[in-house]
Amino acid sequence: MKTPAQYSALTLAITLMLASCATTDGGPDKTTTGALIGASIGCAGGALLAKITGGDATTACVAGAAVGGLIGFEKAREEEIAEAERARTEAIQAMATLPPSKRASAGTVKTVLVTATDKKTNETKKYQAFDSVSVDLPLSAKGTPEYDQAMSKLKTLAERVADERGSAQIQMAMTPADVKQYRLSLTGGTVKTQKGSPITVSKFSAGDVPAGVERVTVKAGQLKQTEV
Repeated sequence: MKTPAQYSALTLAITLMLASCATTDGGPDKTTTGALIGASIGCAGGALLAKITGGDATTACVAGAAVGGLIGFEKAREEEIAEAERARTEAIQAMATLPPSKRASAGTVKTVLVTATDKKTNETKKYQAFDSVSVDLPLSAKGTPEYDQAMSKLKTLAERVADERGSAQIQMAMTPADVKQYRLSLTGGTVKTQKGSPITVSKFSAGDVPAGVERVTVKAGQLKQTEV
């Protein structure tokens, strides 16, 4: 038979879980959402451990939630990297039916090392977080449905990242010769997602970009918080 303390811990676990699910759409960024999910998992796990070992369920729930915050942060970072890899793959696939000279090619998904701190315990851990991903789109394919579809995949990624991080960038680079040959405009600007998050679009010439392609890079904004 459950004690009042165990019932209280279970109630807290369910409350945290419901809160994390409720904020998935239109709520906090995934830094926060992931922490809430992790906290609910940690709380439930702590309470279950207490039940098995005969310890105090409420204390174990609180301890488990603290650990879960870091787990949630790590989970959110992993999801961002997976989203970037998926968008890169889908952009390549979108142009796979075109002649070889008009197919897209992609670079690696770049990450940066970030430190997350548990506000309650001051425990810190380092995690790899999504930084940017680039895809080279042949200029000769511009105007085709395949090119537009590939760009759509990258734009969708930028929108997701902007809403998760608070901002994002789309960088479009090509050689000076291609800018002149194709009479491409280098005018950039800022657009907003449906949720109001800004995406900065910049167009520029660069010497390290292969001739005949437009290198489109989606870059994430800085994390809103590194405390969970």
